[in-house]
Amino acid sequence: MEKSINQRYVLTEPILPMLSGMLYSGKDLPLRRDVVFFVVESTDEAAKEAYIRKLREVAPLSDNRFLHILDVGMEPNYIFAVLKTFDGKPFIQELKGHRFTPEEAVSKVLELGKGLMDALEEGISGCSVHAANLWLNDDGQLKIINYWEKGTHTQRGAQGLGCLLYQILTCSESIPASFDTMEHRLREALAAIPRAEQEMLISTLRRVWNDQETLASFMLVLQGLRQDTTVRQDVAMPVWDRQVREKTEPEEAYEEEEPVDEEEEASPRRSLGRAGRKFLVGTAIACLGGAAAFVWLGKHQEEPSGKGTSPAQTEQHAPVQTPHHTYDKPAGPEVANDPNQKKAEDEIVIVPNLIGLQNDTAGKQAMAAGLRFEFAMEVNEREEGTVFKQEPAAQTQVPKGTRVKYWVSKGTQQ
Repeated sequence: MEKSINQRYVLTEPILPMLSGMLYSGKDLPLRRDVVFFVVESTDEAAKEAYIRKLREVAPLSDNRFLHILDVGMEPNYIFAVLKTFDGKPFIQELKGHRFTPEEAVSKVLELGKGLMDALEEGISGCSVHAANLWLNDDGQLKIINYWEKGTHTQRGAQGLGCLLYQILTCSESIPASFDTMEHRLREALAAIPRAEQEMLISTLRRVWNDQETLASFMLVLQGLRQDTTVRQDVAMPVWDRQVREKTEPEEAYEEEEPVDEEEEASPRRSLGRAGRKFLVGTAIACLGGAAAFVWLGKHQEEPSGKGTSPAQTEQHAPVQTPHHTYDKPAGPEVANDPNQKKAEDEIVIVPNLIGLQNDTAGKQAMAAGLRFEFAMEVNEREEGTVFKQEPAAQTQVPKGTRVKYWVSKGTQQ
């Protein structure tokens, strides 16, 4: 089939039915290039105008983990968005025909999560990361197709990425209604990796399913799965050891990692670089990126009981638990009488205003200001995921490293 649009574009053939429209291949005639079209049928002029506004709001996004919007327009019976084409195919078409290894699955989800974090900085949130809304490049990179419409709760944010990881590991086109069903299939898919890694990954995904992990903290867990074995043994990594946390209530508060000074970052134990960039929540965890090479999950086996771990592993993975269920960063080599550390403790900073921000953004703002933070989830009239209270109050002067606590709305329904 061929259909002409505005005497410039030609739709050639359908590629994939989407939730609200249809994906077509086509051509941009004046520029002689292949493009992809997202077409939504509608005859309601007001609805079409509203849809066009949504498209134009996100069109400036140029992150390479999204299909870029080149043009938008209306015809009498439909709206269309012209998207930049890439080699490859819709991911849902590849999901059944190819079994991805656990390390491939983690790598793909982590990279896509970085894109979500970058998009948050552009004011774009809530887009679906369900396999049916993704494009798979020939080089293996996933890209989000429709990022102007909101996905359901199990398709967006941390839970969306957790469900996507399940889809990739189990080659499933759909998401089960309960985590117990997911767990059964996950154990089958992860049978080839050591039991310790199985339990760690499944317990993490259970917390994600129960909304006990934020997007940022889930990204840190996935990042931890990608650390090279030799780096794990020789360098005390400054990451949250959420792999061993067992959160029991969404309302419980958890302390995040302290900000890292420039001097600390230059030391051997902070030498991994900054390639993780924006997706790591502020400067406190910027050194989690890039230089850590990918490692197969099975290479770093540890016993569930904690027996048989090396001294380096014990030093890295031993969070300090307090009676208030807070967790500090893993222990690392101590530097005695460090004058820079005392100078940092004496520095005064201003508490930012977190009220009205999304949970992930609030934590990022706190850490960028040089503060630690913890949060609690409570029922509130504010929109779900939005901060509605904080302590200390905004604009308060406090010592650097002070812990700020904020409360995040669970919405009005339990």
